[in-house]
Amino acid sequence: MALDNENLANLDLDGLRGEIDDIDQALQSLIIRRTKVVQAVGAYKDRVIAAGGKVKVPYRPAREARIMRTLVDRHDGAFPKTALIQIWREMIAAGTRLEAPYTIALCRNAEGQDCWELARLNFGCLNEIVEFETPREAYGALEEGRAAVGVFPKPEFGEPMPWWTLLTEHSAVRVVSKLPFGGRPVGRGEQTEGFVLAAIDLEDSGDDRTLFVVSLSKEISMDTARKKIADGLNGSAILGFSDEIAADRRFVLVDVPGFFCNRADAFQATLAEQGLNPESLRVVGAYAVPISEDALS
Repeated sequence: MALDNENLANLDLDGLRGEIDDIDQALQSLIIRRTKVVQAVGAYKDRVIAAGGKVKVPYRPAREARIMRTLVDRHDGAFPKTALIQIWREMIAAGTRLEAPYTIALCRNAEGQDCWELARLNFGCLNEIVEFETPREAYGALEEGRAAVGVFPKPEFGEPMPWWTLLTEHSAVRVVSKLPFGGRPVGRGEQTEGFVLAAIDLEDSGDDRTLFVVSLSKEISMDTARKKIADGLNGSAILGFSDEIAADRRFVLVDVPGFFCNRADAFQATLAEQGLNPESLRVVGAYAVPISEDALS
């Protein structure tokens, strides 16, 4: 039985270490119990598949976001919230691997930067990470099923052939998460940000942002596009743009607050009202808003 602070103060070092040992054993017993429940979930899904039904893939970023937010909200004491999140990250990743092992695809941006540390922190120590030389190769691995998820560097303005232009209406791959979600790695990769791509259904986590790509005429300057998009879509941000060499058009990646995966027509109408007259607009993903640094402190 856990002791209160007053009783702990009366214990010597051996007594305190014994208390820690008891707690460790209780924690491990709960992990064993949790794992059995995870295995039961996997067995249930196997029965559904055997009966001809379909089940969602094990990776559920919106559900994970809700779990992490709950952990942070109810946490108390001196144990760091970032470390608490990492414990659960490892448990979730290990449990997901019991259902179906999966591979993570990585690629580098034009400056040679990748998101290896973010991928390892988010997807645990057991899942395989495969690095590709180009975003197109990593994206191809996702489309062909050679990788279940991909972690791509945060877009940079004006970069050649940005990865987000690969997200077409003909592909099931989309942005499903933003990293880091709950705490940054220390040291190498500390300033790195990235997005997770996967061919899974998008889910509302309760606090999300939606990404869409809009095609505009090159005659519209980026300054004009920024102003009109900001005026029409409150709280929006432009994350990147790419000029199509063979045509007189520019693709712009826009990030808007809220979960609006079925609102492409409404977004296009709003931008048309602002005088942008987009040639096309497609939603390319949504992600749970990461936990703020203030909430983790």
